[in-house]
Amino acid sequence: MPVRVFRRALLTAALASAAVLTLPSAAWAAGAISFAPAVNSPSGGSFPSWGPGPAPIGMVAADFDGDGIPDIAAADFQGSGPIFMKGKGDGTFAPGTRVGTPGSGFGALAVGDLNGDGKPDLIAQSWTQIAVFLGNGDGTFTPAKTYTTVEGAQQEVQVADVNGDGKLDVLSLLPTGVQTWLGGGDGSLKAGPITVFGGTPGAFTMGRFHTGSKIDMAVNNDVSQQMEVFFGNGDGSFTHKGHSTSGLITEDVRAADFDGDGIDDVVTADSFSFSTTVLISDGNGGFKKTNRVNLSGLGPTSIAVGDFNHDGKMDAAMSAVLNSKIVIFSGNGDGTLTKTGEYDVTSQPQTPVVADYDKDGKPDIAVAGDANAVSFLKNIS
Repeated sequence: MPVRVFRRALLTAALASAAVLTLPSAAWAAGAISFAPAVNSPSGGSFPSWGPGPAPIGMVAADFDGDGIPDIAAADFQGSGPIFMKGKGDGTFAPGTRVGTPGSGFGALAVGDLNGDGKPDLIAQSWTQIAVFLGNGDGTFTPAKTYTTVEGAQQEVQVADVNGDGKLDVLSLLPTGVQTWLGGGDGSLKAGPITVFGGTPGAFTMGRFHTGSKIDMAVNNDVSQQMEVFFGNGDGSFTHKGHSTSGLITEDVRAADFDGDGIDDVVTADSFSFSTTVLISDGNGGFKKTNRVNLSGLGPTSIAVGDFNHDGKMDAAMSAVLNSKIVIFSGNGDGTLTKTGEYDVTSQPQTPVVADYDKDGKPDIAVAGDANAVSFLKNIS
């Protein structure tokens, strides 16, 4: 049983045995951020009952077919590979087609131009493999090139140039740390340094947690329930610098500057404590303040960031898997978040993805769940 599935089973049982954990009817004040009711598109995949996969990022957006409209690619955990859904430009998507067929168990996705041809490529992780699908620029992909690995507490892959050679690299979770895969600039990967620490990583994010030019990393430690910060060394390796306590069983972490000081902070989706936490960076690898929104959602699993109302302050959207909602948080610009609303979406949503899907200049939200559907929330802020 995948870790996220096990976590969700425990979470459901905990909620049932503690039925008092319901949100107050006036849990948030009216805010300037607003979304229209969800519009669903059939995915064409075979999503299992626990959602796209045991991963904080199981869906990504990019213009895969070159028509200027964001498309999406979503993990199809029990299927034979990820699926591609063409964006129609109005927030709806064409039924999914298979990206490739490397096998089942691929739950994590990332996107980036690994071969420098200007066309987005797709990277996926399963229990034992990393798969790279090079994009042809028309919504189709080359057959997957696979690399052997082992997943951590969850599956997760991210793309960044961590050695500064101008070629995108890939990072993936391991049971005891994070593996760097150095990109060759032609779509190929080579196993690089492994960042190891005393615990099991549940999720990680790339960002700049100090004033240097190198890319850093923050990793949630599932054993100590702490956020660990590592500074990039510029060669694909990282050095541990500091840590701070996060929420209980954090499922997802994202980097963004929530207090406007030019240094990234970390926002988390805390599954078992039903909370959302912003950890404010001190610029030295640690955190100087913890701002938590308690009882922010029932079963937080994944979180995404964006400036939804164009006020220059970072906001956030979180999936609440137990009551099938997307929870919206407005950034106050001082490192705090205020819950401003929640919206019904497809059953057991997992990974919200922010993009301007209807080309009106406002960042919208799309999210996949377990009901063979992708929900679109149009930004009407």
